[in-house]
Amino acid sequence: MSAPCVSMDALSGEQQVDLLRHQDFPKSLRLLSPNEFQFVFADAQKFANRHWTLIVRPNNLSIPRLGLAVSKKQLARAVWRNRIKRIAREAFRQHKLKLCGYDIVVLGRKGMQDIDNLTLTSSFQHLIQKIQTSNLKK
Repeated sequence: MSAPCVSMDALSGEQQVDLLRHQDFPKSLRLLSPNEFQFVFADAQKFANRHWTLIVRPNNLSIPRLGLAVSKKQLARAVWRNRIKRIAREAFRQHKLKLCGYDIVVLGRKGMQDIDNLTLTSSFQHLIQKIQTSNLKK
């Protein structure tokens, strides 16, 4: 496991370590506004495998942030979309220390509803490893 990210401007040192060490997913680790999503899509690198597509861009922050863009066109039923988002959030939460300094947008793919949770989770983890070994400039 890597060391926690160096510094977050808005928080004190103790709060920074707590934010990344705790196994939660607070609002500060989420992409929420359309501008934040546009920032990622403007100049990003795409990581994809059979099950997931991740759009990744360095964010010049010392925290990772996650955005979810799972559309009705890809997964028609709300139950399917919600399940995929839960799996993505959980995988991100477990590996957030490895993703410091990146904004990540998760896109849904057709047919994901038929894949079991274990396969989707391991597939997501594979993409996290690809992000870590890539030459993205932070």
